[in-house]
Amino acid sequence: MLTKDAVDFQHAHIFDEIKDEVITPPVVTFTYVRRAEFTLLPKKLQRLIQDNQYGVIDKRQAARLRDDPRSQFWINEKTWRKVSYNSYKNTAQGLAVYPKDPVNTTKFSSSGGANATPDYSVSEHFLSDSQQAGFLATPALLNSQYGEGQAKYIAQSMQQHSRTSKPTVVEIHLPAVCIYKPVLQSTVQLKASHQVRQSFSTHLLQASETVEQLAQQYTGYKNANLIYDYNLGFSSRKPATSGTSLRVPDGWKLNIEGSSSNSRTVVIKWQGPTNGQVTLQLDKKRPDEVSFWQHYFSVKPGVYTVVVTASGAVDTTTFTVEQPTLAYEIELFDEAGAPQANMGYKIRLRNGHVITGQLDKNGYANVSGPDFENAKVSFFELADKDWLVGLS
Repeated sequence: MLTKDAVDFQHAHIFDEIKDEVITPPVVTFTYVRRAEFTLLPKKLQRLIQDNQYGVIDKRQAARLRDDPRSQFWINEKTWRKVSYNSYKNTAQGLAVYPKDPVNTTKFSSSGGANATPDYSVSEHFLSDSQQAGFLATPALLNSQYGEGQAKYIAQSMQQHSRTSKPTVVEIHLPAVCIYKPVLQSTVQLKASHQVRQSFSTHLLQASETVEQLAQQYTGYKNANLIYDYNLGFSSRKPATSGTSLRVPDGWKLNIEGSSSNSRTVVIKWQGPTNGQVTLQLDKKRPDEVSFWQHYFSVKPGVYTVVVTASGAVDTTTFTVEQPTLAYEIELFDEAGAPQANMGYKIRLRNGHVITGQLDKNGYANVSGPDFENAKVSFFELADKDWLVGLS
């Protein structure tokens, strides 16, 4: 009489080289997108990245994750659009993104005490892929060869081992830096605003100097009020005496501002009509937190390039600083509409400076300058009541 052999759990063919094994899914790391590139992306993609739902991956990882349905591939051909991986890999300007949802790893172990269930799927000498598929499709085949109890364990282990593991998302917070203002290729006007402010220095008035000379030196106009406007307690009626420390305007300062993360310092270097470098110390924060910074530096009209670095991360902006110039056209006609040739005029600027000139044979003049805001025009040969300002 034939009988079924008892299950031998010490069978060398099954348990040979059984080890603890951790199935480690692939690791996904995300790269940094520069501000200039980020602002050109479609709003939908910007929101996904800003809300930390998706991160940008490089071409190597995009190739590895091309079959993952959660991967998104975008290309820019006049406008940004979502495409397949094949279209993405053949374009020069493309972007691949992947969701930032961590996935837990699964551990299979053959150890753990007398009651631990053996994991037969980890044996290198057990079953080939085709054999596993045949056993899973025909449970009776397992039962006939290994017995009903052992066959159950083997089938469960093979099913678990055959599952596709999702990639593990690991966020690596690399140092990053971004310049907000001045905007790339923008133009900045040298006039008081939230971004530009007047700079000042202190001058000790000498016995050989006058306030008018001081105004000429710092502003270009010999008008004491340009100094007294910034020094309370002094005026043309109560002039400053030698030995007085006066606050004088000596130029303009421009604010550069931005943010950085995972860095304790920011180095700002600017080149143009003025040059300089400064290192800003930042508060200690977590690697995923953002630090905001700003710095004012002296500027003059011209083209500037600013480079900001933070622990190896770099951002650059280029902009133009301009001295604002206002232009006026002066035309004088009599009541019949005939031009008044060679009429003398004077223009009083807001700072008190007076500019004089003469109209041409057509009764016309074109004047301009950086300080012509709210300028007032009058004519030597006419009283104020004798002429009116017309609409051009």
